[in-house]
Amino acid sequence: MAVAGAAYAADGKKVTYEDDVLPIFRDNCLKCHNPDKVKGDLDLSSFSAAIKGGGSGATLNSGDPDGSLLLKAVMHAEEPEMPPKTKLADKDIGIIRQWIEGGLLQGTNSKALAANKPTVDLALKSVAVGKPEGPPPMPGALALEPLVRATRGSALAAVAHSPWAPVVALAGAHQIALYNTSDLEFLGVLPFPEGEPCDVKFSRNGKLLLASGGRGGQSGLVAVWDIAKGERVITVGDQFDSVLAADLSSDQQWIALGGPDRVLKIYNTKDGSLEHRIKKHTEWVTAVEFSPDSKYLATGDRNGGLVLWEASSGQEMFSLPGHKGGITAITWRGDSEMFASASEDGTVKLWKAGDGSALRSLNANPGGVLSARFTHDGRIVTCGRDNKVQIWETSGKNVIALAFTGDLPNRVTFNEDGRRVIGSDWQGKVFVWDAKTGKPVGELEANPPTLAERVQTITKRIATLQAEREKLAAARTTAETDAQVAKAVLERAKKVLADDQIQLVAAEAESKKPAAAPVADAAGADPKKRATELSESIKSLRARIAGHQKEIARVTPLATAAAKKLTDATTALDDVSTKLAAANISLAKWKAVQQTAKSAGTTGKVSMLDGPRR
Repeated sequence: MAVAGAAYAADGKKVTYEDDVLPIFRDNCLKCHNPDKVKGDLDLSSFSAAIKGGGSGATLNSGDPDGSLLLKAVMHAEEPEMPPKTKLADKDIGIIRQWIEGGLLQGTNSKALAANKPTVDLALKSVAVGKPEGPPPMPGALALEPLVRATRGSALAAVAHSPWAPVVALAGAHQIALYNTSDLEFLGVLPFPEGEPCDVKFSRNGKLLLASGGRGGQSGLVAVWDIAKGERVITVGDQFDSVLAADLSSDQQWIALGGPDRVLKIYNTKDGSLEHRIKKHTEWVTAVEFSPDSKYLATGDRNGGLVLWEASSGQEMFSLPGHKGGITAITWRGDSEMFASASEDGTVKLWKAGDGSALRSLNANPGGVLSARFTHDGRIVTCGRDNKVQIWETSGKNVIALAFTGDLPNRVTFNEDGRRVIGSDWQGKVFVWDAKTGKPVGELEANPPTLAERVQTITKRIATLQAEREKLAAARTTAETDAQVAKAVLERAKKVLADDQIQLVAAEAESKKPAAAPVADAAGADPKKRATELSESIKSLRARIAGHQKEIARVTPLATAAAKKLTDATTALDDVSTKLAAANISLAKWKAVQQTAKSAGTTGKVSMLDGPRR
């Protein structure tokens, strides 16, 4: 974002709030715009209050006087006019203009404020409902050194997956960590120094990532990044409390947000101005989501209040009763005709957007549903206080319960093709499952390690894998020897058996020939004696064959087991060898990244903190 250069008064001094602008406000504005009488929710009696703006949002935009509502108001160029009847002197208007041009300096030693304007035009020419053309948007060059390193795990406030690319965003401590959910590789972090992110969502085309949050009871905002560039493109909100829920419309014209102040606010992304400020909810706004076609906006609060709005006008369409507990999540089906609301009452309710009618109620997680998300094909994944992560059809059929063994699951979502599920638990662990089998396929780190820690961990892993590989290689050699011996014994037994069977066939054939005369033949052989010998030989051969068969029956399973043991040992060795090769590649990669970071002087700049408490 551009930063304005300081403006100077006629006497050569910088134009500041304290020296030049506050006296003008005191003489002309503070009767109506002070802490005790805040007309239009605008207080001009202090620098921070003036910068914050009023009920219609920020009234000052650093470096952009013509885009600042306050200047338009004092010039009587736009409603509401300030002061209402008497226009300020041209000199005073000129000072306010110079102050805005100069970066809204508080005092002479202050730094100019950054302009709060989008660096790109977010508005799309058409609604981005389906998959965009070309390859799916993937993160570009992100920071690989985390902004902070929490010393303990903590429950993630949000988990979001790109609708088209294998990218998941994990809302951690003062940052959003991004991972590739195909190979579970760390992609980098997007810093959120304004506090703790409470909600994250990808735009419907997957090119942008929105995060809302802040510091409870102090400040809050919504930030949007272009993930391919890793750059923040707009920041809106400027709240007095953390923004608990927010969303970006698919046409990218609107950002809706809500939080503890119970007010739904809708901002225009073109200039960051507040378009609608709606007081309807009676409790904290905890869920906000536009329909995929940008026609509707659904919001929920922690008192169970659920409202469907017309997105463009901010007009209420339907108030949807039924939930007896706080709303924890809202998710839209891809066709925009149906949305689901999850609640602490243990149910997920399905609603028809067109007329607000209730379609079905799923008793998803008794004790409380903490998260729910549609996938492209219409399935819903939920998790809750019954310690279950489950997939449902909109018919109410429970498709599968995933193999969850962590602490209380609190956030869950599908990946881009619905084949995997990503979820987190109350201790901050992040799991990845196969959606078809329900089996775990890996874990992610919401609290990513520093580059130094990552290199150290991989180095230790390589040493462990090398030792394991040596052990497995020795085991495979032993298994190979045992298999060869068992195979040789079996083959010898089979050969001896075959030889004896041939002899038996020959002896039996000879014994069946017609009996000769009971006299000695020319060679002096006695036929009778020969018949006796054949009988004894046949008997002996049959006994030997039975013995061979018994030996083969004994040796065969031993040979089979030895062969299997060799196969298993080979598989295990190959598996560890593959892991070792991958670890060496990973180590080379992260050492190169670390070296580049050292050369750029960006290593070691990681804040350590105890971690957010939720």
